[in-house]
Amino acid sequence: MADPSHYETLGVSRNADRETIRRAYLTIARANHPDRRSSQETQRSDAESRSRAANAAWNTLGDQAKRTDYDRTLPDPVRTQTPKATRPNLTDPRPAPPSGIVVSAQTALLWRWGPIAVAVLIALALVIGSAYATSQDSSTTATTSRTSTGRYVPGSCVFILASDAGKIAQPVACGQQSASVVSSQVDSPRPCPPLTFPVPLSDGKTTLCLVGAQ
Repeated sequence: MADPSHYETLGVSRNADRETIRRAYLTIARANHPDRRSSQETQRSDAESRSRAANAAWNTLGDQAKRTDYDRTLPDPVRTQTPKATRPNLTDPRPAPPSGIVVSAQTALLWRWGPIAVAVLIALALVIGSAYATSQDSSTTATTSRTSTGRYVPGSCVFILASDAGKIAQPVACGQQSASVVSSQVDSPRPCPPLTFPVPLSDGKTTLCLVGAQ
């Protein structure tokens, strides 16, 4: 039968710390002290044997360097390892559910991609709304431009109004007093034909060539 190891002699586990080993040694040393030994030769011999074994065990296990070398001689050496900090599995595609709650793969997928899908839909709605507003503005501008151009066709009549921004040509019936007849319309600052008088409008781009009362 193989001799007991120092750990077995002291009655401690292989991964016991130094303080635990020291307390176990002191307990054995006190129990086998000469003052407590029996007068019988056999019992005294056993106590001395246990004391020597305990002293040898403490002499080895109480010194970290000696203990490390001793552990390497055992069939299954104890190697002290620092526990590694647990890190989350970053490769898991599913977000971690609240503690104690288990969710299905479909729900986890919805948690992951739902906010992204909502953001895409909002952005798409903004783009469509902006495009629609731009087309409406373009349509309104084109309609206004066509209307403004069509109001001053040759032969139509206008009434000239003065404003802070400049002169404004108000379309009126040709029989109205002080109405002027539009002879032509030119881009400012082009001159008007002879026998007409020019009226630059407030837009700064149009000049009406009028005939009749101003």
